[in-house]
Amino acid sequence: MASELILYFVIGFAAQLIDGSIGMGYGVIATSALLASGLPPATASAAVHVTKIPTGIASGLSHWRAGNLDWRLARKLILPGIVGSLIGATVVSVAPAPVMRPLIALYLTIMGGVIMFRILEPPHRDAAKRSVLPVGFLGGLFDSAGGGWGAVVNSTLLMRGFRPSLAVAATSAVEPIVAAAQAAVFGFWLGAGVLGQSGLIALALISGAVCTAPVAALLVRRLPIRPVLFVVGVVLLAINGPIVYSAVAMWR
Repeated sequence: MASELILYFVIGFAAQLIDGSIGMGYGVIATSALLASGLPPATASAAVHVTKIPTGIASGLSHWRAGNLDWRLARKLILPGIVGSLIGATVVSVAPAPVMRPLIALYLTIMGGVIMFRILEPPHRDAAKRSVLPVGFLGGLFDSAGGGWGAVVNSTLLMRGFRPSLAVAATSAVEPIVAAAQAAVFGFWLGAGVLGQSGLIALALISGAVCTAPVAALLVRRLPIRPVLFVVGVVLLAINGPIVYSAVAMWR
C-alpha cells in the first residue's frame, strides 16, 4: 500500500507540474492512471475532480502571486464552465460503468490526439476578440468525462493568440470552481460515499499536486510548450489506447 501511495503522489506531482505549467494535463493523466488501476469510471472521475479543488486553488493562487492572472478573462469562463460541467457529470454518473469505461478511455485517447494536433496549428491572432463563453461550456462538458478542461480551454485560448501565462493562469484559476460543481453532481447521483472511496489515493494525488503548484507557476514562462504538449499526448495515447483496443477486441 505504501508503494502505491508513493506512486500516486508522484502521479499527482507530475500531473500538476504539467498542468500548472501549460494549463492542461492533470485531469486526463490522473484519470487515465486511476482507470488503469481498475477504478470504475465514475469513481475515478469523481476522485480526480475532488482533488482538483485544492490543487486548483493552489495553482490559481500561485499564478495570482506570480502576476499571471487576468481576472476579466477568468470571470468569463466561470458560468459557462459550471453549466457544461453539470450536464457532463450527470451523464457520466447515470451511464453504466461497463459502457463508460471504454468510452472515457476513447475520449482520453482522442484528447491525446487533439493535444498533439494543436502543436501543428498556428495561433490565430485575431481570434482573441471572439467570445470565450462557448470555450468554457465545452471545457466543462468534456472535462466531466475524465479531465480535459485545460486541454479544451487553454489550448483554444492559446490558439486564439492569448499570451501563454494569461491563458494558463485563467484556466487554472477557474478549474477548482468547475471541479467543485462536478464533485457535487457526482455526490448527488452516486452518493457522497463515492467521493471518499479512494480517499487515500486522492490524498496522495493532492499532496503531490500541491507541492508542485508554486514551481509550475514559475515554469509557465520558461517551458517550451510544444514539446511538452507532445509528451502529454503520447502519454495519453499509451495509457488509454490499450483499453480501447481491448474493448474493440471484446466487441468483435
